[in-house]
Amino acid sequence: MKLKYRILWIENDEDWVESIEDQIQDYLDDLGFTYEKTLIGKEEIGIDYNMFDLVLMDLNLAEQPNGAELISKIRNLGVYTDVVFYSADGVNKLKTKSGENGLEGVYFSDRIPNTSFIKKVRIVIDSTLKKTQDLSNLRGLVMAEVSELDGKMRDIIRKRYVLDETEQLKSAFYEHIVNKQEDRIKKDLLKCDWGQSCVHKWKQMQISDIIPQMESAQLAKAINYILKPEQYTPSHANFFEDYLADIVNTRNVLAHCVSKIVDDKEILITRTGDRSFGDEDMKVIRKNIMKYSNLFNSILQE
Repeated sequence: MKLKYRILWIENDEDWVESIEDQIQDYLDDLGFTYEKTLIGKEEIGIDYNMFDLVLMDLNLAEQPNGAELISKIRNLGVYTDVVFYSADGVNKLKTKSGENGLEGVYFSDRIPNTSFIKKVRIVIDSTLKKTQDLSNLRGLVMAEVSELDGKMRDIIRKRYVLDETEQLKSAFYEHIVNKQEDRIKKDLLKCDWGQSCVHKWKQMQISDIIPQMESAQLAKAINYILKPEQYTPSHANFFEDYLADIVNTRNVLAHCVSKIVDDKEILITRTGDRSFGDEDMKVIRKNIMKYSNLFNSILQE
């Protein structure tokens, strides 16, 4: 699971789905996930259930076959996606019709949208997330998503300095990015009593060749110069520092650490000490990634 929570919704009444799905979307937003729905009117042959994190299925007891047959067929395909059956006939009749025998990952609800149905869906969403919220999955998620953020920043920088390149923009790129990087390196060398003069290798390179070599912090510094004041809140000046704190530093902590078990709980041993990540920490990390991903997408669209 990445930051998209994919729901397969098998329901004939599209208007009914649209009337309640905002509540599910808001819940996923608060958890740091993007809601993605595929709506079909009936079960379709050949559909890849493994693409989805959850299946919501209306089971009309008067028209549809035994729900246990359907879920057995899905399970026989090697798919273990959680399924919520719901019906206007109520939970008891639904369980009877479905031949419910304590099947793992199968849940039942009535069709009352704003009470039991939404509550049940939220409970099942929480259950599916707990299966993926260990530290190993979190580390993999952050590494993958930060790489995607890097890619979006590179695209923005290319569009700014390469595709629309003018001498003024070219000069600005070298002044803001290359020269500042060279100054930082020279200061570090002076601390080591480096007595020779040097020129950063980027000085001899084209901008299009420099961009792929830029690290996350360098990319964020470039974006900081590109952003218009109205594109980022709380202020234009805070973007670079915010991105380092919200994304880069978190990525670095997770990338350069080892885990250990203390009192039956997994914690990370980092360079600055032991650290544990709870559900709230994971939620904040996901929401931060979504925030910057949406920001970069909006800049690319402009």
